[in-house]
Amino acid sequence: MMIRNATLIIAALFLAGCAARPRPETLPPPEPLPEPAVELEEEILEPVEVVEIVPEVEPVEKRDLTWEEIRELGTTYQVRPGDTLSGIARRMRVGTGLLARINNIENPDLIRSGQSLRVIEGPFRIEVDKSERELSVWLEDKFIRSYPVSLGIYDSTPEGEFEVLRKLVEPAWTDPYHRRVVTADDPDYPLGTRWIEFKSPPGAYGIHGTHEEETLGEEVSFGCVRLLHPAEEEVYDFVTLGSPILIRP
Repeated sequence: MMIRNATLIIAALFLAGCAARPRPETLPPPEPLPEPAVELEEEILEPVEVVEIVPEVEPVEKRDLTWEEIRELGTTYQVRPGDTLSGIARRMRVGTGLLARINNIENPDLIRSGQSLRVIEGPFRIEVDKSERELSVWLEDKFIRSYPVSLGIYDSTPEGEFEVLRKLVEPAWTDPYHRRVVTADDPDYPLGTRWIEFKSPPGAYGIHGTHEEETLGEEVSFGCVRLLHPAEEEVYDFVTLGSPILIRP
């Protein structure tokens, strides 16, 4: 009987101990589940036309300058002891004849120390537009003068970028058909008075003069560019060895 009472007492104490433990804190309610994602309809955008904005470029005024206007493009230079007109022109990268023209010098060998000259710094460049049958002279982006030309038969005038390789006054010319040498005193001499070579032999090409005005604008040469005499002398005076030449289709 005593054993049974002891068992009941132990069981009561055990239960009382369990009941004596603090009750757990009340847990917060569970967070609501996120709403199911709603699939949005894809917005269909109308194609947008892309307009390329091209800046307007001022057209270059192509008006032939007078020699006085060309002179004003230069600066004043005082001739020093030992200077020659050809030496000054070489330093300025222009033809000697150009300095003689803008300074009204008849004899390029007669300049003196202390003399004031007007000089222009080059190089000038040449552009030939085959479609327009035109040769133009430029100083950087400054238009100087233009001249009508005749070109090679069967579109034989070459195209591309060249430079002045040689400058000659009244050189002998060899007829490519008959191999006959023609000199400047011959009535059949076809070069005017100047030769500006831009493609070397064999098959040399150059810019030169002609007395046949009726051929301007035509394809009549062996590939060279012809100007009506004495226009070739002006072009000759602008350029020097190495001056750029561009021939466009």
